[in-house]
Amino acid sequence: MATNKYFNYGDRNQQNLYESLVIESIQMYGQDVYYLPREIVNKDAILLDDVPSRFGSAYKVEMYIENTEGFEGEGDLFTKFGIELRDQATFVVSRRRWVQLVGKRLEVANFRPREGDLIYLPMSESMFEIRRVETETPFYQLKDLPTFRLQCELFEYSGEDFDTGIDTI
Repeated sequence: MATNKYFNYGDRNQQNLYESLVIESIQMYGQDVYYLPREIVNKDAILLDDVPSRFGSAYKVEMYIENTEGFEGEGDLFTKFGIELRDQATFVVSRRRWVQLVGKRLEVANFRPREGDLIYLPMSESMFEIRRVETETPFYQLKDLPTFRLQCELFEYSGEDFDTGIDTI
């Protein structure tokens, strides 16, 4: 017998308790950030690229910053054109809170954050672009996936339109 037959590790009550503990810990140790979904203005049909983007809404949601000793990445690089910032951060957000605060309000992708969208961190007054969304970490704890892990890089402004109604953004 490899596992104990008297314990069911996929019980819905255990999953709800685990997810509630994850949400509470993110609310205790996390930050209130703004999620800005990218709105496609004019999509290039040949290269499938969106040259002009627009950010017309912002949603406040709590996220945990996984980087414990400051932002990761290559840091500040001195080039012949000036200083280039290459900071990276990993944000963790609960799936249930994502659906409650953001997902139900979005028409396009209400099930998860999208690559290319932005996260505004008021603590450092910096904007991060989502580069990768990890959907299976931690790997099926209690047969459930309670969080999204967002790997982000510092956003480089290149003429995008910001009209979120929030003055700091």
